[in-house]
Amino acid sequence: MALVANTGTQLISLFDGNAQAKATEIYTRIPGTLIKFLEKKEIIKKVNFRRDFAANQKSMGTEKNIDFNEFTKCLRDSIKEGFTVSNVTEVQPENLSDDITKEFRRQATKRAKPGEKLTTIIRFNAEYDKKGVPYWTRVNAYVYIHIVEECEDNWLATNQYKFGYDLTIELNGISVDSDKAIKLSELIAKSDVSAAIAAIESQCALTWDDL
Repeated sequence: MALVANTGTQLISLFDGNAQAKATEIYTRIPGTLIKFLEKKEIIKKVNFRRDFAANQKSMGTEKNIDFNEFTKCLRDSIKEGFTVSNVTEVQPENLSDDITKEFRRQATKRAKPGEKLTTIIRFNAEYDKKGVPYWTRVNAYVYIHIVEECEDNWLATNQYKFGYDLTIELNGISVDSDKAIKLSELIAKSDVSAAIAAIESQCALTWDDL
């Protein structure tokens, strides 16, 4: 039952707030047919990769701090490269890099000094959704990243930081066919629940093989 409830919750959460009430009722009445209509697939994926990049400091009064805008951009670009190689399409690199940067800023309260290395380990869970072609996806992500921060020991480049990280991300969620999801949204907008169910069942009937 927990699995069914989780599937229903994930399916319903793919749709906009105004459509969720009707989608919930449709799922409650014809769960198997709706799952088949939307061509739901499970997503279970775990990837790991390592990357390095450099980011400059900026001065604020007498203090020198990491320019987190540049840090986030460099992190995003390196995650995008890692996702391309690892075939991760369910999470936008910019969303993940923003979440990692937020945690990094919170945990890493001091900067490495010239010639020094500091390490930060970040763990968190997050939900990500993506609406594109040919799929809409929603995943729960467990993120683990080990960041090594090094300040370059060079009087000509005292504002240069080097970063290396080891990232592991575990994804668990669902995907549905984008055309079918849009069709369901249109049915919900134009019809009552009974009419929407009739339209779905006319296009997608369950068979013994589906049970």
